[in-house]
Parts: sequence; structure tokens; C-alpha cells
Amino acid sequence: MPGVRAVRVRTPQGFRTWTVVDSTGLPVDEVEQYLNWLRVVGRSVSTVRAYGYHLAHLYRWLAARGIAWDRVDFDDLCDFMLALKAGLPPLAKRGGGERGASSAGAAASAVREFFEYHRLEGRGPADLRLSKTATYSSRTAYHFLAHVEQRRGVEINRLAAGLRPERPKVQLISFENDFLQLLEAASTERDRLLLSTCYDLGLRMGQALGLRHGDLDPMRQQVTVERREANLNEALSKRRGRFTVKAPRRFFDLYRAYLLGELMPAGIDCDYLFVNFRRHPVGSPLSYSNGRQVITAIGDRAGITGLHPHVLRHTHATALARAGWTAAEIAARLGHRLASSADVYIHLANDDLDRRLAATQHLIWPDLPRAEPMP
Repeated sequence: MPGVRAVRVRTPQGFRTWTVVDSTGLPVDEVEQYLNWLRVVGRSVSTVRAYGYHLAHLYRWLAARGIAWDRVDFDDLCDFMLALKAGLPPLAKRGGGERGASSAGAAASAVREFFEYHRLEGRGPADLRLSKTATYSSRTAYHFLAHVEQRRGVEINRLAAGLRPERPKVQLISFENDFLQLLEAASTERDRLLLSTCYDLGLRMGQALGLRHGDLDPMRQQVTVERREANLNEALSKRRGRFTVKAPRRFFDLYRAYLLGELMPAGIDCDYLFVNFRRHPVGSPLSYSNGRQVITAIGDRAGITGLHPHVLRHTHATALARAGWTAAEIAARLGHRLASSADVYIHLANDDLDRRLAATQHLIWPDLPRAEPMP
């Protein structure tokens, strides 16, 4: 099936999404069935797009090998993963070279979920099993009932064996000092408010760009974050439902400056909080790609290269940890339901731990003289 590719389309309801088409430009039925299921269960447009690209790779490889999708076996898919990682034709990587473990692992997840979905629906290779149950878990439970808790098996993707990339070190800014430099480097009130939304509130870019003016409550000093799947700019909060975050006075001061200094003089009447001023159409909701470009450009002007929105979110969470917040409190602040979800956002240096120990060692070793806290 040469010419298989992922393309952007509109649904009958007018929403933008992605699908996979064959060489004639028609959707690949079994792929579209799966992608439609992803849409129904509320997966984001970016997730549908990524899975579409991964499955387009699979179908290009199947066509080159002359294998029907419902006749594929595990060995075939292992060959596909090897070709994908190596960047062999017809799966050559743009720019050449091999694919990294993260990219290959994402493809392995998409392929497994695709075949698992069809297996549960009674379609596809009947004997294909891409998951196995491990009897152990690398995560240990330490709560006081752990010894009586029944251990649950962990589902492992057989295609992703050995694909465990080392987690990259996350960049942080130097808290308030760097953030004030970013505010000075921003050229518009809108951009300053966007910085504050990511840093002072700790929101993801998708959550920030999905905000409406009505979500802001200056009287209660809080912001409501709601998952809206029909956003015109495709911005989406990862958390289902809604949650609220308290906002500092600085955030609402910046909002007031944005509202009175830019939106009202320009005569822009849009429910979305962040809108375009220079890009066409003026007054339309700011897109994710444009929002990220804004943050990166501000970072470059402030001398903070490689800045992206998640750096501000990680810095916010680390500031909370340094202030003594627990993992459960930080997770709730970031919109997570589980305390363990906050672990990836907390980056404490040795100096932070030394200060904490100096301040609390009298509780750990009460017979020792209390040390002076580090400056």
C-alpha cells in the first residue's frame, strides 16, 4: 500500500483531527476505526496525530513486505521495529540516521494499542499477543499495609523490550531572578501574562491556551482550568473535568494590564484569554505552536536559551518543594490526582537537602547539638 500517510482532516462537526489514508487518498478503514475510538474516549488531537504517524509507518512497512495487517505475527512486528529504529526504507528518518529510544517506544505503544483494540473487537490476527504480565514491579510499596496488599501484575509491551531511554535532565530557571528578566524581555502584556500563567500557576501550555476570560475570578484570586475538547486552537487540558488554582496578585495585575492596555484598545472581542495580535486572523485564539514560539523567543532575548513552557512548570513545582510542600500538595496544585505524579516535576539540589537536614536534624538526632542553618 504505497503512499500511506497521516493527513489532517475535519470531522462532519467541523473539528480538526488526523487520519491515515492510502495511495488513493481514502482512509484506511481499520486505522480510522481505531483513531475514532481515541477521539471518542477523549484523547487529544496531538495524540491522535502521533498515533496516526506511527501507524502510517507500520502500513508502509507492511505494504513493502506484502503482508496484510490481519495476517501479521509477532516476528513480523519485531522486524518492523528493527527497521523503524534503524531508519531503513521505507521508514527512513527525515535527515537520515537512527531513531531514538523515545520515538521507537512511542511507536511500539501505538502498534500494541492498535492491535489490542482490534483483538477485543474480534478483528485482526487472532493469535497475536503483544502484552505480557510481569510478576514483579520496579516500584515498591512502603505504606504500612504493603505486606498484606495483593501484588498486581504489570502489563509489559513485548515490542518495547530494551527501549528505556534515560530520562533527560530538565532545565530550570533561577526562580524569581530569571523570571523577572523574562518579564522585562517580553514585548507585550499578553506575553507577560502567558509567562505568569506557566510560572506562577504552573499550568501546561495546553491548559493556558484553553483559558477563557470567564475562568478568571479576581475576587477569589483563583483560576478554573477546564478540559474543553472543542477548543478552536486544539488546546487541551490533560486532566479530565475541571480544577481550580489560586493565583498570586501578580497574575491578576498582569491580566489587568493586558485587558486594559491591549485587548480593549484593539477592539478585540474574543472569549479566549490568549489571542493573536499580529498573525492572521487577528483576534483568533493563540495556537500551541505560536505560544511555544513566544516563550522560546522571550527566553532568547533574556539570555535563557532553550526555554519552553514546561521549564516554567517544573520550576514552579520545585519552588513549592523548596518551600516545604508535600508531593500530594504539589500534585494537587499541578492538577494531578496522584501524589506520585509530582515526582517528575521536583528537582532538588544537594544544597536544598542540606538546608532541610540542618533545619530538622534535632528531630532526627535529638541528642546532638543543633547546627546552624545554611544561608
